[in-house]
Amino acid sequence: MKRTLLFIAFLFINVPAIATTWNVGHSRTYKVPSQVMSLVSSGDTVLIDSGLYVKDVGVWRANHLVLRCPVGYAHLDAQGTAAARKGIWVIDGDSAYVEGIEFSGCAISEADGDNGAGIRFESHMLTCRRCYFHDNQEGILTGNDTTNEITIEACEFDHNGVETGGAAGFEHNIYVGHSRSCTIKFCYFHRSIIGHEIKSRANRNYIMYNYIVDGPDGDGSYSIDLPNGGLANILGNIIEKGPKTENSTVVSYGEEGLINDPGLMNSGHFFFFGSNTVVTDRTPTTFMHVETGGLPWTVFVVNNIFAGGTHLGIDSSTWVQNNQIGGDTSYFHFRSPRLYDYHITAPFPGCDSLLGIGNNFDEPAYFWPESEYVHPLDSLPVVDRPNYIGALRPLFEATVNIGTKGTELRNYPNPFLRETSIALPEATGDLLELTVYNMLGGVVYDAECLPNGRSLLFDREVLATGIYHYVITSHDRIIGTGQMIAQ
Repeated sequence: MKRTLLFIAFLFINVPAIATTWNVGHSRTYKVPSQVMSLVSSGDTVLIDSGLYVKDVGVWRANHLVLRCPVGYAHLDAQGTAAARKGIWVIDGDSAYVEGIEFSGCAISEADGDNGAGIRFESHMLTCRRCYFHDNQEGILTGNDTTNEITIEACEFDHNGVETGGAAGFEHNIYVGHSRSCTIKFCYFHRSIIGHEIKSRANRNYIMYNYIVDGPDGDGSYSIDLPNGGLANILGNIIEKGPKTENSTVVSYGEEGLINDPGLMNSGHFFFFGSNTVVTDRTPTTFMHVETGGLPWTVFVVNNIFAGGTHLGIDSSTWVQNNQIGGDTSYFHFRSPRLYDYHITAPFPGCDSLLGIGNNFDEPAYFWPESEYVHPLDSLPVVDRPNYIGALRPLFEATVNIGTKGTELRNYPNPFLRETSIALPEATGDLLELTVYNMLGGVVYDAECLPNGRSLLFDREVLATGIYHYVITSHDRIIGTGQMIAQ
């Protein structure tokens, strides 16, 4: 009998726990997220209905949690409260995934730090997607743990920080402490209060394809601050320095002292700033301050547009090539600087001189834009990008391709749900190239297709709803152009 009981107990111990999905919402059994915080186990999923949740704060301690609002946003309005005097959500478990949550109104006293955060992350591995952080003392604040890996994608950060008191200037839209890596992509940062839009002490920083705008009334400091150096890969960002900002520098690297990481090349420091569009509305402006640590070959500033100022701020001994710098923004033919739309509408000298860089480095580095930010919080893949500098594909290049050359084509049905058939001016059995552009001129589809006589079938696959232009070519000759509407 004893053997049987021991065997049954052994089986019970080794059966893996089944993950549970918890539903939270005003019409659910659990009305607010804090009601399940003590009930969840590692690996569980919490699905939160969209809606407003007032003064509901708390601590998540289980590991591998998925915390998401599937549709819209679940708005956690703290209204001056905080869990554990730290944040709206304090995440103390490993490998958390957060999606679709709006965090606002977190505040703690000056005696407690004046740094109440939307998310206070104190463990390992955080992934945050499609979230909105605004009007907190800190948007996201992490602890110091060099095993941390932080990934932030398609999130908005607005008006986080502290305006007065001893903490003013020390709180930011996002502040990542000492961590292994920090990746920030496809995000929108704006109007930080006194502090920085992005501050990170991570050993490796990948800041790519973001929209970082102070705007007319933003009074923040640096757009990007990496105070301890490390590997910095800053690629394909749109950055605007506002007229009322506290600091004249846009990007700062190593200002608080370079900290060497033996796991990184060149004593742990590598600064790459490429294919960005940086515009300043502030006088004066220094575009960047970079501490090289005596290793000038670790600094690469290439293929960028710097508009509105002339003081780059980089020592001439560093690797600075193929940038266009001009104090007059009209030189760059931006579509609407007043609306912070920096798409180029006409060529200017040097706009098509993208400089190639060989990747002979030990660390993973991204020198070629693979995406392009699309406002708000979206992106396009870069398909066969031509040799243009800056963060955005020029509109005039797309206009040349989708203009009036060739026959005006028709497709049926139009609008269409999944498939549409494009009528060709003549029958052909040759492969044709079909290129589809969105209304901003970005390429969203480009492939060779085999026609069926005088028609070409197009399957939209995952193409979003919208209006698109298309061009059909054969051996570099334009057959025709048209417009399609995907429902």
